[in-house]
Amino acid sequence: MVPRRQFLGSIAACFVASGSTASFASMWPGNPGSLNDLKWGSVVIESLPQNAAYRSPVITGVSLQKNGDLLAIVGDDHVVCIYDTRRQIYVEHLKRHTDWVRASEFSPDGTTLATAGNDRALMLWNVSAWTEPTMIKRHPEAIIDVAFSHSGTELATVGFDEWLRVYDVQSGDQVQKIECPCPDIHAVAYSADGQMLAAGGRCGTIRLWKTSDHSQVTEFKAHRQRIRSIEFTSDKKIVSAGDDQVVCITDPNNPRLVRSFPRHASKLYATKLLDDGLIATAGSDNQIHIWQISDLQKVGTLKGHTGTVTSLAHSDKKLVSGSYDTHVRVWDSEQHTSIQQRTTELGNGWNPSLK
Repeated sequence: MVPRRQFLGSIAACFVASGSTASFASMWPGNPGSLNDLKWGSVVIESLPQNAAYRSPVITGVSLQKNGDLLAIVGDDHVVCIYDTRRQIYVEHLKRHTDWVRASEFSPDGTTLATAGNDRALMLWNVSAWTEPTMIKRHPEAIIDVAFSHSGTELATVGFDEWLRVYDVQSGDQVQKIECPCPDIHAVAYSADGQMLAAGGRCGTIRLWKTSDHSQVTEFKAHRQRIRSIEFTSDKKIVSAGDDQVVCITDPNNPRLVRSFPRHASKLYATKLLDDGLIATAGSDNQIHIWQISDLQKVGTLKGHTGTVTSLAHSDKKLVSGSYDTHVRVWDSEQHTSIQQRTTELGNGWNPSLK
């Protein structure tokens, strides 16, 4: 178990080096000299103590705005931190939650942020005016994950009970309450076309519903242990991962047609579909692995975190990772570098006026 670390310095670093920040161990079949030669730069964002805390918070959720400008960072200090990735400064610290914040998600159009956590509160924030939440809904148990529909008109939540709740974003009304396969549901996702909704958790079973009338479509056993991540591919396949160290791609029309990546050496906390048919996976080995979906081959590994990588976000060629090591890393897949190590010191974006 990696101990929690307290960082007192005010400098974060961007390391770009072969075998250091981004080391690619395997060749991309049939495409030599492409991605395996690309080194991804990494800007490190330090999470700083809030509310007179004696240590920096561990990170359990990250979310990128559609254009990649704003980044929401949440963790066990009860604060939602908003970071501007272009100016590289914190712009807001939202302090309405009263317990560990587990999830954050920007709406598809980037105008709304949803946050939720152990205080059983779901909050919606207007990006143009952060002063107060535009909506607060209390659940009977802690909330673990949230997901906006593709249109941004609905928001689904799951957590430490057996119910999936669907809210109308504009009115704030709960429009549906759907029974899940078990209590302790950790992951929920809408399909890209907005027609399907899926959820899974402790029992390893995924249940799928139509969004038109919320009727159940199918249910299948995807994992032997807790599911922590669910995503839909563009062709409506379901990507899932969890504590059994396996990533599965399942066709919900025929759940027996399952493709599985080679077994990981750690529990998996997050997956994220990237551009160009790639997927990132992350978990308790402190690393991020990049895979090619078409042939299930590993493209490479991103190294640098010193604690479990709990969350991933992707937008505008940026991949963001949050970790128990109290740091967030913004990986730039378009940043080309030489083989020689290059280190650039950057201010960590701490704005004294926000203390």
